[in-house]
Amino acid sequence: MRRTSKPADSPSHPDWCTPDRCGYLVPPVMAHMARRHRGPMHLVGDKRAGGLVVTYLIGCDALGPMVGVHASCRGGNAWAELSLPQAAELVEQLRGLLAQVTGDQGADDE
Repeated sequence: MRRTSKPADSPSHPDWCTPDRCGYLVPPVMAHMARRHRGPMHLVGDKRAGGLVVTYLIGCDALGPMVGVHASCRGGNAWAELSLPQAAELVEQLRGLLAQVTGDQGADDE
């Protein structure tokens, strides 16, 4: 007798994976996130304010980790999955904005 379906291999979870949120163990947040590892969520902002941002790591066995970003505001909700280089670029842009506001870039621009 032959088996018609191959048994699923048990996944190896990366260190950043949170077992209670992992797509291998719980239903995915969204359909496209099926069978993905998910890390702990990090909240930026106040839930009662005009909006908030939630970030976490996601990844599947065939792909490297990505940064999941969900943003919500009165106008609606949006999300993005950023590669690590894209997330690093976003961090640098945010650092630049903060430096611009605090005046740290003024001395080098002359």
